[in-house]
Amino acid sequence: MIDFNLYIITNRHLCAPKPLLTVVSEILDVGVKAIQLREKDLDDVALFKLAKPISDLCRTNNAHLFINTNIKVAVDIGAAGIHLPDTDICVDIVKAESDSDVLIGCSIHGVDAAKKREAEGADFITHSPIYPTATKPQYGPAVGVGNLAKLVKQVNLPVFALGGITSARVGECLEAGASGVAVMSGVMSPIDTAQRAQEYLSALCDNHI
Repeated sequence: MIDFNLYIITNRHLCAPKPLLTVVSEILDVGVKAIQLREKDLDDVALFKLAKPISDLCRTNNAHLFINTNIKVAVDIGAAGIHLPDTDICVDIVKAESDSDVLIGCSIHGVDAAKKREAEGADFITHSPIYPTATKPQYGPAVGVGNLAKLVKQVNLPVFALGGITSARVGECLEAGASGVAVMSGVMSPIDTAQRAQEYLSALCDNHI
């Protein structure tokens, strides 16, 4: 069940020198309920070492932890979910290799991919980039809230707007039909981490439709 509307994506390099575990603790304290651990440069051993205490912390706070791509680590730490890139393995295979109860989020960049992931059994999707962003130039130009609105109408999955999302832009993403927003650089920082997360949570609450 997707019972969250703010999906925080980690990047420990953006948080440095503050440890990622500290950052996660701070954002959980203000009410964040879903985190994607997206540390793609780590091998299985290093990722497990980073993920295990974060998973325990999320469980204590009744929050969902999603592991990006790595099924083995997700299973080993008992993560709530797994997040898949646009062209990665099929959702049904991931569920077969993990647990039928595991939640699956998928990154998509167009309607065809969104429909494909829906047919495979994804639980939600992130659509990006909605706005121009320096962190995802490889995914092409921003699609804008107009295209977000068109895509939302063509799938029956929760859609999270991703890419250049500021707290001030939350309202128009929700008006376009998004179920919530996904954020990395807007929150991942060694400074004012909790305050940044709280601004998004407040914007989501204020603009709830």
